[in-house]
Amino acid sequence: MSLTTKNCYESRAKLMVSGEYFVLKGALSLALPLKYGQSLTIDSMEGKPLIYWKSAIHDDVWFTATLRVTDFRVLESNSPEISSRISNILAAARSLQPSFLAPDMEYHVYSFMDFLPDWGMGSSSTLISNVAYWASCDPFELNYRIFQGSGYDIACARSASPIVYELKNGESTYRNANFYPLFVQQLYFVYLNRKQNSQKSISNLDPTRFSPRDTAEISSLTIGMELAQDLGTFRLLMDQHEELVGRTIRKIPVRQLFFDDFNGSIKSLGAWGGDFVLVASSASEAYVRNYFHGKGLQTIFPFHEVVLTASSGQSGT
Repeated sequence: MSLTTKNCYESRAKLMVSGEYFVLKGALSLALPLKYGQSLTIDSMEGKPLIYWKSAIHDDVWFTATLRVTDFRVLESNSPEISSRISNILAAARSLQPSFLAPDMEYHVYSFMDFLPDWGMGSSSTLISNVAYWASCDPFELNYRIFQGSGYDIACARSASPIVYELKNGESTYRNANFYPLFVQQLYFVYLNRKQNSQKSISNLDPTRFSPRDTAEISSLTIGMELAQDLGTFRLLMDQHEELVGRTIRKIPVRQLFFDDFNGSIKSLGAWGGDFVLVASSASEAYVRNYFHGKGLQTIFPFHEVVLTASSGQSGT
């Protein structure tokens, strides 16, 4: 009779409120773990040295693959691109933890997400965090071996409340942020329906555009946003941040491009030009929803509905 072991891991999705691009240069970033996330359940048993992988969004399986335990070669898959990415993550995990996965065991892996990959909330970072749990290796080191990012998304994956993140001398450091503002009912996240490739956005940056002075200013704006006591102050900081980043990467801020008649402030998040924007407005929620619905944008989340905070009664794994 074969022996069976079950393990389950969970990591949180994320959004970056401040510090986009500049976080790679050491600027402080305000980042939010979300109530959404990805879980990874593994059933291991005596059997063929194979990994049978299934990924689901909500309850719909959208990806399947079979890989060899010995070298993570993909034997069968309905998506060569995704299976290659998983193979690379597993191989990197083994390079960090050589004892990862026994050669005489069979593994049935089920990955479950309750958010859409196109939203840019961290389908890759939550997977890397979960594989690092599984392999008992450093999630930041695993992430650095796969991607060029700052690692803030890995910190969010394992946090239970907002954080202030810093990449300092190549090392990830972060602390809990005191960020659940009194004006939380006036904050929203709106999806622009234009999925951005974060890695491509990072690789296209000209490093000479990021001056130490501007990097320090972004850090100052981050702290100001964390501690803002009223909506007017927060909106001013949002606008200043948007102007500085736009000038640096030579892109027109999204509000100026598409929403110049909106009653409130709009700030790009993460890779500019797609994914989510942060919206702050003293107008009613009905106004905000009607405005963006009129622009063909249907995915709108109030801050308090999606952000994981100490007061929300939820915690990460």
